[in-house]
Amino acid sequence: MKRIPVLLVFLLGILPCWAQQTVISGRILDQESGENLVFASVQVKEINLGTTTNEYGFFSLTVNDADFAGEEIEVLVSYVGYATQSVMVKKGSSKPLKVGLADQINKLKTVEVKATRSKQTEELNSTQMSTIHVPMEQIAYIPSLGGETDILKVMQLMPGVSRGTEGTTGMFVRGGDADQNLVLLDEAPVYNVGHLFGFFSVFNSDAIKDMTMIKGGFPAHYGGRLSSILDIRMKDGHHNKFHGSGGVGLLSSKLTLEGPIVKEKASFLVSARRTYIDQVVSAVGSELPYYFYDLNAKLNVSISDKDRIYYSGYIGKDVLKFSDTEQSEDGSEGALDFRFGFDLGNITNTLRWNHVYSSRLFSNVSLINTNFDYNINGKFDSNNLLIKSKIQDYTGKVDYQYYASPQNTIKFGATLTQHVFRPNVISTSGEISEFLESGDGGKIDFQETAVYFNSDRELIGSLLKVNFGGRFSASKVESKFYTGIEPRLSLRYSLTEFAAVKASYSRMKQYLHRVSSSTVALPTDLWYPVTDNVKPQSADQVAVGFHYLFPKLKTALTIEGYYKWMDNLIEYREGANLILNNNFEDELVQGKGDSYGMEFLLKRDEGRFIGWIGYTLSWATRDFEELNGGKTFFAKYDRRHDLSIVGTYKISKRLTFAATWVYATGSRFTARTGQYLVPNPALTGIQVIPIYTERNAVAMSASHRLDLNFVVKSKEARKFRSEWHFGGYNIYNRATPYRINITPIENGIGYKYEQPGLFGFIPSIAYNFKF
Repeated sequence: MKRIPVLLVFLLGILPCWAQQTVISGRILDQESGENLVFASVQVKEINLGTTTNEYGFFSLTVNDADFAGEEIEVLVSYVGYATQSVMVKKGSSKPLKVGLADQINKLKTVEVKATRSKQTEELNSTQMSTIHVPMEQIAYIPSLGGETDILKVMQLMPGVSRGTEGTTGMFVRGGDADQNLVLLDEAPVYNVGHLFGFFSVFNSDAIKDMTMIKGGFPAHYGGRLSSILDIRMKDGHHNKFHGSGGVGLLSSKLTLEGPIVKEKASFLVSARRTYIDQVVSAVGSELPYYFYDLNAKLNVSISDKDRIYYSGYIGKDVLKFSDTEQSEDGSEGALDFRFGFDLGNITNTLRWNHVYSSRLFSNVSLINTNFDYNINGKFDSNNLLIKSKIQDYTGKVDYQYYASPQNTIKFGATLTQHVFRPNVISTSGEISEFLESGDGGKIDFQETAVYFNSDRELIGSLLKVNFGGRFSASKVESKFYTGIEPRLSLRYSLTEFAAVKASYSRMKQYLHRVSSSTVALPTDLWYPVTDNVKPQSADQVAVGFHYLFPKLKTALTIEGYYKWMDNLIEYREGANLILNNNFEDELVQGKGDSYGMEFLLKRDEGRFIGWIGYTLSWATRDFEELNGGKTFFAKYDRRHDLSIVGTYKISKRLTFAATWVYATGSRFTARTGQYLVPNPALTGIQVIPIYTERNAVAMSASHRLDLNFVVKSKEARKFRSEWHFGGYNIYNRATPYRINITPIENGIGYKYEQPGLFGFIPSIAYNFKF
């Protein structure tokens, strides 16, 4: 079995012969916890040749022995926030390295600090563009709603990512819709990413190690959505010591425990979070019977130097239940019996096997299961109602990474997913069943598969680097078999040591979509596959960028322009009721869309002051023959301007101050501009006919707000550390409009628009600890 991947590589004609070469490979870890360090920098100093670790901390680098005078090769290993370490490797050695880096704050005296390439330099030299990566250490201090650290709301502060309704976790990336984002938690898709109807994300930041968002120039191993990939990786669990962390805030509490099962061989992580909105409201004499919780777990077992197994699991649920009963006058029986219950949740499971076939070939095999469901049940006297919907995914996935040479890294693999949908399961009894019939909604089996290949290689010395490849995807549903060829190409050309230009082209296909009964995405929205009549969505995107690094300031500037054209997009006819309608396909229309714009990002990741300034100038339009008279109209979340300024300043070892200021053009709506009266004897004699603008022709008012966070840390202690967070959301109390109301003018002649705001000033306080 071990010969199969090597044979595949040989058949591809990419297995040359090497003479007098040394292959340096291994893993880069956090020295204390044993966590894999993702995208750590590995550099051979003498010849200025380098690479980075993959998602599992593995790297491979081939060098010519003749380039070195001595018998040893010096390798420098670095990562943001860690002390750089020097490792000596003997020529001809094939033994894999296991390098542990020490935190800069607690670095060992034996660690040798040398100048090396930074994370920003690696990003500059990479072909990958349109990518957002924010260290989790920065996210911990960024101000947030209710003091609850939220990684999705941090993504909304980045250029190219527009938020939906104020305060929610919705993301609209480069003119796309919210259901066009693929959110992965340890490779498992998460369908519902929000708690409390989208105001908080389902991701507990204490359990997260790393996250990366890709908006364009997509690597070939990603697919299935049009607009973005958000790849979130959980922590692996501390390999050497038992540790814990947690926090208490105004809305929720959380606790994370991790440690070794067998020291340096196996570790675990368990992280839990629960809101206590129901308990707080009950304590003041009111009732709000709602809460949510999250539970993350991970097991990490190192079987050998070449084999490692991971299991990751997540369970999250929202629960809302209340009842109201009244007795009859004689007290004999209930005159009113009203009950309502609502719950929805995600479950993910990921089992992964990492294997190192040789110093050049690395593989990862994954088995993934995802479940999303919601249940609504109600009772009113003798009437009973139950509405359910469920999605189950079963995925098998294999990925190979082959390091052919320092100038050529090859990835290839395949994935197969079995989707099982149970939409619109309805059960009724009593009088309500006369107009709402029971139905099982039908079971829909839907297969989706893909194979991919891409090569990342340098040309013209190291001036030009090219990443080229593609993805072939297919889907079987009902009597149709859909296929798609998805080419991918990214280029990087170095102008100077600190400047580069990049360009990319990618095509994406999407074989499922979200069916919503309103313009606001709710947890009860249905995910549904393509059908014989509803074709897969597709998107082509080109992007060009300029990247410049200010080494003395440790600051990077990125300017990108993009154009994306989309086909077979989904829209719904006005007034369609889709949630309780099994024939909702008749209410769908498909059309085209375009989006284009410029993005600017000035970002600093190191030093006492870190943060970024991001600005987006963009347009997003739609074309549907059956909507707006066939004329082009703006997308609902077309925002012309979007500006974010985020900064964190370390005043001293114990004091940190952070601030966020955002400005955005308002979302769009179809305005009612007038009305006229026509005779209609069948009604009251006169019928009022409203007059509307073109679809989404008017923008709501622009909004801006300031958020602050002040962190006070405890005195340094060996076993226990804590910190207090004091802050506020929307400091100057300028509420952001979130809907439009039409109200009569006071004199009774005519109407006017009002834009009620959603959130004013919200203070926050939280206490976090580690031990």
